[in-house]
Amino acid sequence: MRQMSIKSGLRASQVGDEANQKDYYDKAVHYDTCWGLDNIHTGYYPHLSAHFPSSSDYAPLEFKQAAFTLNGHMINVGRINRNDTVLDVGCGKGHGPVQIARQTGAKVVGIDIGTSNIVRCKEYAAQNPELDLTYEEASFTDIPAHLKNKYSVIFAQLAINHYHTDLHSVFEEFKSVMAPGARCVFNDYLGSDRPGGEMSDDTKEHVLKRLHFDVLHGHREWRRIAEDCGFYFQYYENLDDHMVQSYKDLSHTAYQNGFKSADGAELGKNYAETVEAIMRGEIGMNLAVMTLEPRVYFNGVDTKDMNDMRGPHGTYHNCAYPLGPK
Repeated sequence: MRQMSIKSGLRASQVGDEANQKDYYDKAVHYDTCWGLDNIHTGYYPHLSAHFPSSSDYAPLEFKQAAFTLNGHMINVGRINRNDTVLDVGCGKGHGPVQIARQTGAKVVGIDIGTSNIVRCKEYAAQNPELDLTYEEASFTDIPAHLKNKYSVIFAQLAINHYHTDLHSVFEEFKSVMAPGARCVFNDYLGSDRPGGEMSDDTKEHVLKRLHFDVLHGHREWRRIAEDCGFYFQYYENLDDHMVQSYKDLSHTAYQNGFKSADGAELGKNYAETVEAIMRGEIGMNLAVMTLEPRVYFNGVDTKDMNDMRGPHGTYHNCAYPLGPK
C-alpha cells in the first residue's frame, strides 16, 4: 500500500507523468469536453431512479444534464437552504458550489487540493459577486485552522474516495467542523462488497490505477465505518445504475475525441471497462445524508418512528438505520 500524508492528503502513485492525485486533476484536459464545463462528477438519471414514483416517466438525460440533476438531487435530499453554511470538501472547479449558491442562496466555502481547480473557482466567484462563494486550495484531511468554523452542511461529490485508506480519520476531521444539527451530504465512489473487497486485474488497471486509488470500500463497509465514527444515516441511495449510465455516456464522448489516459491507454476504453467493473459489482457509487444525532426531523418525518424502509435499487428513505432495524 502506498504511503499517504494525512497532512497534505497526497501519496506517491505514479501513473505516466502524474505523481499523485493532485497531478491527475491539475493535468487533466478531458473533463470540460467529456464531463461538461467545470464538472468532474457523474450524473443522476431520473429515468433510472426508484426515488420518485413518477421518475420512470422522465426522458433519458444527456450526461451533462444529468450532472446538474445530481447537484439538485443532493440539494433536495440534504434539505440545503438559504440559512445554511456549506463546506464543500473536494469542490473541484465549483460545479456543485455554484448550483448550491444559485439554487438556495446558501453560503458555500469550497476547498480542493487541485491548484487549477481553485484558480477556476475563484475566477467564477469574481465574475458572480452576488453569490456567497469562498474558495481555498487545501486538503480536507487537514482543514486549515482559519476555515475550522462550524458548518451546517458538509458536502462532497466523488472526493472522499481518494482517502478510503484512512476513512475513519477523514470522517473524524469532518466531525470537527460540524455545527450542532449539521448533516453530511455525500456522493462517493465505492468498491466491492465481496469478501476482502476483491477486484479483478482489469478493474485495478482501468479504474484504480487511472484514478490513483489504493483502496475503495464497498457500500456495506463504507456504512459500517461511518456508523463506527458515530454517524446516523438519515438517507442512503445506491447509485450504481446511475454510475453505469454515466460511464457509458462518457466512454462514447471520450472515444469520439480520442482522449488518452496518463499512461497512454484510450480513455474511452478505460471508461468502458469501468462500466464492466460496475456490472460485475466491483465498484459502485452512493448518496448518503448523515448526522451525529440519532433523531432528527427530516423531510417532515421523525426518524425515531422509522423502520428499515429499503426500497428498490437500495434506496433508504428517511432511515436512521440503513443496515436494518435495531
